[in-house]
Amino acid sequence: MQCGTFGPFPIAERVGSEETPTRGGVVLDRATIDRLRRVDPGGDPVVSVYLGLAPGPDQLRTIPARLKALVAPLRDVADGGEFGGERARRLRTDIDTVLELGDTVTGDLGRGTALFVSSGAGLREHVSLPVGVRDRAVADTTPYLGPLEAMLEHFRTYCAVVLDRRVASIYRFRMDALESWEEIGAEEVRKDNYGGFAGYDEQRTRARAETVARRFFQDVAERLSVLHRAGEFDLLAIGGNQVNVDGLVAEVPPPLRAALGGTFVVDPGTATQAEIREHCGTVAAAFDRETDERLVAEVLEEAGPGGRAVLGTGRVLDAVNQGAVDRLLVAEVEAEPGVRCTTCAWLARKGSLCPACGEATMPVFDLTDAIAETTRARAGSVRYLIGDVRPDEFDLAAFVRFPVPELRA
Repeated sequence: MQCGTFGPFPIAERVGSEETPTRGGVVLDRATIDRLRRVDPGGDPVVSVYLGLAPGPDQLRTIPARLKALVAPLRDVADGGEFGGERARRLRTDIDTVLELGDTVTGDLGRGTALFVSSGAGLREHVSLPVGVRDRAVADTTPYLGPLEAMLEHFRTYCAVVLDRRVASIYRFRMDALESWEEIGAEEVRKDNYGGFAGYDEQRTRARAETVARRFFQDVAERLSVLHRAGEFDLLAIGGNQVNVDGLVAEVPPPLRAALGGTFVVDPGTATQAEIREHCGTVAAAFDRETDERLVAEVLEEAGPGGRAVLGTGRVLDAVNQGAVDRLLVAEVEAEPGVRCTTCAWLARKGSLCPACGEATMPVFDLTDAIAETTRARAGSVRYLIGDVRPDEFDLAAFVRFPVPELRA
């Protein structure tokens, strides 16, 4: 059961300030999602609630009423017999627990929060989100993790470098947060502003300064390469005045150049961390949109009979059930229920019996989330498309490892 509209998260609702708010819940990372995915309530309900929070203290007064409205349809589920007997009672208890947890989300103002509660599984989890999220409440036999997966897939770690010719400040930028990382300094060079003998002294000093600057850029590029090879960041953003940005970019080796997400112009001497964070956000948004548009163009070009891509939920189901999906593209889409075979994990839109092995199926709340989960489990990757970028009218598309025949369920 769901209340509210679906969508991974609205990027337009990112809100930043000079100071990052104190978080009240656990950090969103892969370990958190994997831990929640391992929760086994044994058929008992799990209540999953997502709440987007605007900045400012006025928002605090709205939280109790909004949570109450979100979970009201879930009380109807408890009363309607979808979860019977003792499980219905535990669902009512879990709904009350969600309302109590409303007092813990104040640290998430300006961003979002996710709450997961199941008394049957001993689960009471508050996850602080990096950006706003669309409100929704779900009662299902597993935690609803689609929006968390979307965020984690989308927000990669950037290394942001802001430099002049003597100092490079290195930052880590992830999930709309910026933190200082390292600082690298170059040797001092005397830049006398006199001619000397026929101007030769000044020329030698300037030539020396250029040599030192280039060596500095090379040292910075080498340090960045070391960090990248160690897996410390995914993408690189370089900022400063244009001359120094160009100087560092020229020294970036090819393996690291492939990770260059973008550049920006800023005065290293006066830029605040808030300004640098805003520039990083702009670079990241532009890079993500360019990547999405490129992938959509490629998947449309490759789709067709015998091609290496498929379009639409039906054809993607054909591909994922045959273990063929290499990369799944997911546009913002309403949650669609489906079924999964209890024996072979075959996915379908409906049916009480599996078309592959004939065993019983069980309902899944969000078929798209189940497709994404199966793709990851079979060594594929998932890309959540943001905004209005989508493969024509299709919500799902996928690059496949081999041509996929159309199955008739």
